[in-house]
Parts: sequence; C-alpha cells; structure tokens
Amino acid sequence: MLRDVLCGALRLWDVAGTVEADEDGLIVTVGRRALRVVSIPGSGLELRHADASIQDLTPLGVHAGVAGLLRHLRDELAPHAKRGRLIIGAQ
Repeated sequence: MLRDVLCGALRLWDVAGTVEADEDGLIVTVGRRALRVVSIPGSGLELRHADASIQDLTPLGVHAGVAGLLRHLRDELAPHAKRGRLIIGAQ
C-alpha cells in the first residue's frame, strides 16, 4: 500500500523515479538520489537518505505519519513541485 502511495506521489510531482521493496523497507530512487523508507515499531516511519549509493545511508528524519513523510520526500526529490494537499484514497 505505501509503495502505491509513493509511486502515485512521484507521478503527481512529475518526477521520474522508482519505488522498490527490499528486506528493510522501500527504496525511492530519483536520478542519482536514493531514499530508504523503513518502519520502526513504535516510532512511526523513518526516512533514510543517500546521494549516490544505497550502501551509505544516514538518517534524515523520523515521521509520525505518511503526510509528514510525503512532505519530506517532496522537499528532497521534487522541490519544484506545486505545494498543496495530497489526498490519499481509493479512486
């Protein structure tokens, strides 16, 4: 489900990228940037960041929910994207 939300956000922001799952969570890749999204029990969602390599991930932030995570991803991956509300739901 979160993978679908992240893929939809990339389309909405007009950013060419991929969202792939691995054993630790999801990896969002745009150009040479890769962001890892992992869930930590009891602490919400954690976003980890790497510029060129997924091997050297350093913590970027912890988010209490999907809305904060999406805001942070937009700021990192699509600073040009129009600011506004992203409505998450069935179509």
